[in-house]
Amino acid sequence: MITTAGAAPDQELEDLAARAMPQRYKALPMGGQSTDTALTLLREAAKDGDWLCLKNLHLVVSWVPQLEKELSALEPHPDFRLWLTTEQHAAFPPIMLQQSLKVAFEAPPGMQKNLSRSFESSLSAEIVESGSPQRAQLLLVIAWFHAVLQERRSFLPQGWTKFYEFSPSDLRTAIDICDSAGGVAKGQPDWAAIHGLLSLAVYGGRVDNLHDE
Repeated sequence: MITTAGAAPDQELEDLAARAMPQRYKALPMGGQSTDTALTLLREAAKDGDWLCLKNLHLVVSWVPQLEKELSALEPHPDFRLWLTTEQHAAFPPIMLQQSLKVAFEAPPGMQKNLSRSFESSLSAEIVESGSPQRAQLLLVIAWFHAVLQERRSFLPQGWTKFYEFSPSDLRTAIDICDSAGGVAKGQPDWAAIHGLLSLAVYGGRVDNLHDE
């Protein structure tokens, strides 16, 4: 999956794996010290028929040819699936791209599409309907807020002074915070706690310019 900054398929993959391969999905962020671990997980997943996701291959493009050799030597279980995520990189080996099914994963343009994706992935009907009407209203506010933050990136430098990588993981964290805040079920959420965590940690933690705060 070819991703862009601020658009990560992590949550969608986890949700898909939870439905299709419960307890048989592993993910590993790639970096200079994780290549040996990646090969070990790859061999185990291929043998057992599990799903494996190696994230951010653009950080280890020099190692990708070794991954290609390992894949060609495997005799995988029929259920085995390998998911790879990478941002565009000029030095990414073309053979790996040619041998893969490619999907571009981008942040949806526009408020309506952004909200639609949030409710299709992070805010399914099951999640929204599992609580009180007041909680459902709060989740809508959070999804709208998330969409506004992402959409403002289309209007640099007026919207933001730089491109901030607000992602679906931030939205899921915000949802968890709202669920753990006291008084939500009674329609009296702890707004001070929610506002503080969102502004100082979840979303505000990414903001490093005083003009954007």
